[in-house]
Amino acid sequence: MKTVLYFMLTICISVGAFFAATNMNNPLPAFSLAFGIWVVFFLGWNRRLKKQAARRSMERQFEEYARRNTRKSKP
Repeated sequence: MKTVLYFMLTICISVGAFFAATNMNNPLPAFSLAFGIWVVFFLGWNRRLKKQAARRSMERQFEEYARRNTRKSKP
């Protein structure tokens, strides 16, 4: 859900910057803002995906550990 909110915010900022670039004499700052916000979005998205994968891996390891220990305790 957080990703959807960030995505919508990124779209709003980039569209606003592109519209501003159409009316400027030097549109480079607006274009750099528009493309820069997409870079920030994808870097944050990649970071969140990595954290989610690490969390899943830790949960899987814990489940394996718990399964191994419950089997050892039963004769």
